[in-house]
Amino acid sequence: MGVADRMRAWFTGAPASARKQDVRLMFDAGQLPQLISWRMDKLCGVDRKQALSVPGVLKGRNLICSISTLPLIATNLDNRRVNLPLLTQHDPNVPNGVAISQLLEDLVFDAVAWWRVTGFDEFGRPSQVARYAPDTVSLQAPASYQKGYLPSDLPTEGVIWMEGHPVPFDQVIRFDSPNPGILDVGERVIRRALVLDEVADLLASSPKMRGYFAPTDGVDPGSDDDIAEFLADWRRARAENVDGYVPAGVAYNTIQDPTPTELQLLQMQQRTDLQLAIMMGVDPEELGVSTTSRTYQNAVDRRQDRINTVFAPYMDAITDRLNMPDVTRPGLTIKFSLDDYLKADPKTRAEVQAIYHAMGATDPAEIREEEGKPPRAVEQPAAAPVLPVREPRRVPSTLGGALDGAA
Repeated sequence: MGVADRMRAWFTGAPASARKQDVRLMFDAGQLPQLISWRMDKLCGVDRKQALSVPGVLKGRNLICSISTLPLIATNLDNRRVNLPLLTQHDPNVPNGVAISQLLEDLVFDAVAWWRVTGFDEFGRPSQVARYAPDTVSLQAPASYQKGYLPSDLPTEGVIWMEGHPVPFDQVIRFDSPNPGILDVGERVIRRALVLDEVADLLASSPKMRGYFAPTDGVDPGSDDDIAEFLADWRRARAENVDGYVPAGVAYNTIQDPTPTELQLLQMQQRTDLQLAIMMGVDPEELGVSTTSRTYQNAVDRRQDRINTVFAPYMDAITDRLNMPDVTRPGLTIKFSLDDYLKADPKTRAEVQAIYHAMGATDPAEIREEEGKPPRAVEQPAAAPVLPVREPRRVPSTLGGALDGAA
């Protein structure tokens, strides 16, 4: 069996013992690119579960979906907050953070997301919704659909098919991403990452022994035929077990330097992680890829830069759709609240608030509200002391009679 045959047997489900034997024979620096290319061609298509098994994709997804921690608020023309049922609880069965993170995940992977309206408020606007996965929504009727009575065999009203059921357009909210879905444009990069992880795991589970044998002092090394037979027995034992047995009379000296295959595999993994970061629009350092030095940024500046370069396209895709008249009535604007996310340290906030207060742009009550503190209790003025009322002195009647007699 040649090297190519062993490679083919390993990828088509050969026994474990044959796979371990192939590891020792098939991997070297010259064969690695051809092996990866051949394996990628065999791995047709990538679904969301496979993509999320790649650490770089999962990290990028979690970073973008952290937008779900920012609250959605509605304000009127006076910039005062207005309570909307849709923003209070999107889906009555799902927490708001989970509902928005699922929406963002659909936008990241498929560039489209769907909500079905399950309730309306007194103004005829959506008050409750339910999320539908993109693969359960279609613009074409399913094969099992009962044809209509019209010659076209189509519904008399505009509908969209969700889990095989027709739903009117006015009961569906569609979100579209300004960026293409990574399952479409990034399929090859994700497949390469999956193959590299598979090859790395295989090499780690059955590593190739690197070193040489040397006879111990006072031991006859034997003839060339004896040495060849000894090495053949060693190879057969290594094919059955990860660790080999070194008999007495010889010593095995390991070589710790990485092989060209390991170095090349490491470089290819780093390059793939960099491509994943570029593809998802996140900072390569977020995926553990070391880059050149950058201009100093404090925490607030870096968060602001993340909003402008990573979060903004997805945030605008959500708020712009929710601000359409079929979802939000005129005079109201829905937006993400960034106050807590961009909040500076306490010392900086106090300095800025002191400047605003000196300008007359704010007052202590507004500052306490912005800092999340309750209103200060109003101190009541102290009541004036109540003096006791003295009754007039009465003259005894006996004394009065005596005085009258004297007169």
